[in-house]
Amino acid sequence: MARRPPKWIASRGVIARSRDSRQFVDDILAELAARHFAPSAWVRFIGRSVARSTDEVRIRPTAAAELTALHLVAGAAGTWRWALGSWSLSIAHLGLLGDRSTLGWPNRLTLLRALLPSLAADSPGASVVALATDFADGRLAHARGGSAFGAFADPIADGVFWSWYALRWERNPLLRWVPMGLFGGSAAVIAIAYFARGRSIDYPRLMAVRYLSAALQIMLAVRTWRWVVR
Repeated sequence: MARRPPKWIASRGVIARSRDSRQFVDDILAELAARHFAPSAWVRFIGRSVARSTDEVRIRPTAAAELTALHLVAGAAGTWRWALGSWSLSIAHLGLLGDRSTLGWPNRLTLLRALLPSLAADSPGASVVALATDFADGRLAHARGGSAFGAFADPIADGVFWSWYALRWERNPLLRWVPMGLFGGSAAVIAIAYFARGRSIDYPRLMAVRYLSAALQIMLAVRTWRWVVR
């Protein structure tokens, strides 16, 4: 019997998205590559993406309303620019909810974490909320079954929040840029691979990366609180 690899070097399963969603992404990426990324190809790429997102909103009006209400609250309580950016990215990927008609609590908590820079811009305590929501949405997704929306949104929410948090609160100039480098670097590599291959890819999701990310988040939170409470 083959031995199972240690958990820390194991890889989580690929993100389970619908065949229709994957086919659409493959089609628009292949068309973009076939037209050599010309300006007109990008216009068509964006147009088809917007049309697809509009259709998904009509299919899932409840989820779209939840999403919009959450971001309206975040914009009114904090920064409209931040809330609009998060809303635009989220509404464009609503189809990743699959057969779900609502966001569900795991995704609501994930989006809340992404919106903390708008809701709690002047509070180092946002790190505690971020860690709590990260733990809670993971447990809920495991217990109730996750979605492709959550699988994509969770690492983005982590990267966005902790990049902002480190830039806002971390005093060490080197550590200040570590989250942004890790998040931005990995996102750039995945995006380049998508466009270069002209189709969606099932990139590895190593548990070791997840553990390192959690350790970095806890370290940043602890370092901030050590000088805040002095």
